[in-house]
Amino acid sequence: MLRIESEELRVDIKEEGAELHSVFDKTRGQELLWQGGALWKEQAPVLFPFIGRLQGKHYFYNEKKYPMSLHGFARENAFRIVECEEDSCILELRDTAVTRQSYPFSFRLRQEYRVEGKRLLIETKVENLGVETLYFGLGLHPGFQLFTPEEKISEFEVYFPKLGDRKPEQILFSKDCLTKKEKGKNPLQGNLLSLSSALFKKDAVVLSETNGALFIRKKGEERGLYLEYPDYSYIGFWQPYGKDAAFLCLEPWTSLPGRDGVEEDIAKKEDFLSLLPEEEKSFHCTIQLQ
Repeated sequence: MLRIESEELRVDIKEEGAELHSVFDKTRGQELLWQGGALWKEQAPVLFPFIGRLQGKHYFYNEKKYPMSLHGFARENAFRIVECEEDSCILELRDTAVTRQSYPFSFRLRQEYRVEGKRLLIETKVENLGVETLYFGLGLHPGFQLFTPEEKISEFEVYFPKLGDRKPEQILFSKDCLTKKEKGKNPLQGNLLSLSSALFKKDAVVLSETNGALFIRKKGEERGLYLEYPDYSYIGFWQPYGKDAAFLCLEPWTSLPGRDGVEEDIAKKEDFLSLLPEEEKSFHCTIQLQ
């Protein structure tokens, strides 16, 4: 377990999956991150090289079929510690003979965490170390303990401060959590999304075109949690339906799960990202207490 901290925050990171284990607000004496349990055993998995599910739990590349589990394999692998300072750390995952059985690419995935005051900055870098184009999806999946036992999710709302004239669309999913062709109606009222447990009856709520920033707060209050995700195209919200869960996952995604009824060819999936040999790309996310 690695630990980084500032005067206001203490953050613990696991080598397994480079997953956040604790985000502790020293000034309030409050743990912000879900600590795992029967409702959901994970806390903040890194999603790579796929997000969500695939039709038939497999995909094709160069006419060959490859298996792929839910949310990819990064969360199931131990990352190597590259460096660790008092206020920052970098971990990395590289391809192995095992990963190439399900993902035939040479890559480096680096996860950097840095604390500055009440901000936690997360930079994820993907590098193509191979000789052919690298195709991938990337996402974050932190679960935040936002509600006390006395509070309900319906007492909270999400404000999108940078929305402007954009009108987000809701991504719809099949009963198997695969992406549908049709889009849902904009669930926002102006810049606000009112939260309720009913929102998650059909699994995650995923929105496009939110311009990379949100602020979640209790209605009528100014304090809350600010999340900025400028390099991610989608934002997802999830908690187990009907379980009165004390956490809510805020999930920046670069791409969507597999399409309903389509056995995906990774080189033809339009929303997937790609890197040419020796190229790299960084993705940034900021978690800030306000």
